[in-house]
Amino acid sequence: MAFIKLNIRDETSQVIYLDPGDLGSLDIEPRDTITIKAGSLTTEARVKLIPGGRQISMGTLKSLNLPPVNGLRLKSEGPSQVRIGPLIGILTSQGGRYSAPPYSSQGKLLQRFLTYGLETGSMAFVFNPKGVSRDTGEIKGLYLHQEQDGAVIWKVHTFSLPDIVYDRILFRSFERKKLTKQITSFLAHNKETVCFNPKFLNKWETHLVLSQNSFLREHLPQTGKFESPESLRNFINIYKTVYLKPVHGSLGKGIMKISLLPEGYGYQYRNRKKNIKGIWADIHPMDIEITDFINKKPYVMQQGLDLVSYNDRVFDIRVLMQKNGTGSWVNTAMVARVASEGNIFPNVAAGGEATNVEKLWRDITTQEWIGSEAYLSTLSISLTAAETLEKTLGIFAEIGLDIGIDSSGKVWIIEINSKPSYKVFPKDQLYLKQNAIKLPMDFAAYMAGFTHREERDSN
Repeated sequence: MAFIKLNIRDETSQVIYLDPGDLGSLDIEPRDTITIKAGSLTTEARVKLIPGGRQISMGTLKSLNLPPVNGLRLKSEGPSQVRIGPLIGILTSQGGRYSAPPYSSQGKLLQRFLTYGLETGSMAFVFNPKGVSRDTGEIKGLYLHQEQDGAVIWKVHTFSLPDIVYDRILFRSFERKKLTKQITSFLAHNKETVCFNPKFLNKWETHLVLSQNSFLREHLPQTGKFESPESLRNFINIYKTVYLKPVHGSLGKGIMKISLLPEGYGYQYRNRKKNIKGIWADIHPMDIEITDFINKKPYVMQQGLDLVSYNDRVFDIRVLMQKNGTGSWVNTAMVARVASEGNIFPNVAAGGEATNVEKLWRDITTQEWIGSEAYLSTLSISLTAAETLEKTLGIFAEIGLDIGIDSSGKVWIIEINSKPSYKVFPKDQLYLKQNAIKLPMDFAAYMAGFTHREERDSN
């Protein structure tokens, strides 16, 4: 599919300037008035032919609610119909303690998403639910503008509904807010817009979906719904070690490990940055404290596994699966996360350390990670899990899997999340992060009908 890139012409009338050689690839007749679409808006513009043209007037951009950004892509949508884009909106939460644009804990990451968008001809902007008007179909957002001196700054602009909405809300509490639900529902049901990464995953729902796949079922720890302290004791009596996990939790928060010991029930959990350990000698204090710990929230019970360790420290492998510019799932990264000494949580947010998995695997097995049975199994499981979840739960651009390997070499899915952190990359593998930032934007362009980056027009 042919694309051309347009620069801006300071002209108030609605005109688009093209090279005569562009007419055939764009299906345009000379001196046509053509229909131009961007996001949910449509306008008309006269075509003027200039050798080497490829410019669009400010007047045309204004009628499409587009800011003055050079290098936007243009493609044919039929005879005398073209589209500028893709127009990509990144939905996020706005943090009150962040005083500088884009007012988010993800500020640097969002800037890198948008910078890559500029480099590849996508018009991307950041917005939060408060900026969306359901009445007018307009969104107040922030985009990156390059000044004449080369400086890049955040600027406010009102856009039309975009081609694509990439949901990067990172907090479950924000996702549950009434306004957030109203806006995400409005966007999801708008025929002009495609949304992906629609929600956080529910651990119980995720387990049920994955369990329907016979291949994946063999790699899932036994898992049950917590119904009562008695149901937990029965589960512990069967599996000896059990993890209590909140259905709607993430970052290792709210998880308790309970083990059956000769002297009672050993427990361990994290309270802020502290590890809390102890033993319940009998069931009565255990039942009382478990009930208080769960605090009426939905929980699951997960079988504890005999996983291999690294220097006597717990570790897992974070696998990042992402969609690419052809809509296919690919493995972007595999990173080992090693818990701090005495901690049961390898999460980086819980004090764990991101480590090069190839080096770790050589240290504990003297084998190469790439090509090992564990690697091949991890890759196959991760791809199947991504495809299986998406068939049931909606369009996702990325998922993060936490993979454990037991002493027999069997690979297990410990947990899956749909809003994976970009803070898990080892310092000696930051190129993995660079690749990870590119793929969601390439996928967004693909979903909007634009090509992936390997096929970009070189002009």
